[in-house]
Amino acid sequence: MAKKKLELFRKRRTIRKFTDEDVSEQDLEALLDAASVAPSRLDRRPLYYLIIRSAALKQKIAEALRVRPYIEQAPVVIAVLADASVSPTWELDGSAAIENVLLAATALGLGSAWVGSMGSTMWDGAVQVLYVEASVPAGYGIVSLVCIGHPAEEKAAYEPGAKLDRTRLRYDHWDNLKL
Repeated sequence: MAKKKLELFRKRRTIRKFTDEDVSEQDLEALLDAASVAPSRLDRRPLYYLIIRSAALKQKIAEALRVRPYIEQAPVVIAVLADASVSPTWELDGSAAIENVLLAATALGLGSAWVGSMGSTMWDGAVQVLYVEASVPAGYGIVSLVCIGHPAEEKAAYEPGAKLDRTRLRYDHWDNLKL
């Protein structure tokens, strides 16, 4: 029974090819609702979501990140932002919300890709695009981006245990392995 309940996690795969079909407002609302119930330290809820459908803005982000064409192909890109003054752990809150969006997208039959890596030159360029082109206020951190759309590629679910590397498991003490 546990294997069946955890199937969604194995089905979730990064999708980088999308069809032209739009994401419905109903599905988008469900994704944002999933994001909103993610854990947040002390329930501070510092997150905001910038829904990007503009082809021109997606193109500028893709150019900054040098990640093409899937950012441009995705009907929706969700930028996960946070008022950094609300919580010192806004990046963690954002990551939890993103994971909820990725899993919800899978459950809805949508494809998704988590994009962006803080601290890289390319990411800094994408952040600047959002600050300038989308008028994101100063003081708001940008956690990452999530591309959402109907998948134009199919990837098999992971088999149970396929990604579990037992050499990375330690029990009570670093030297205590159970292989």
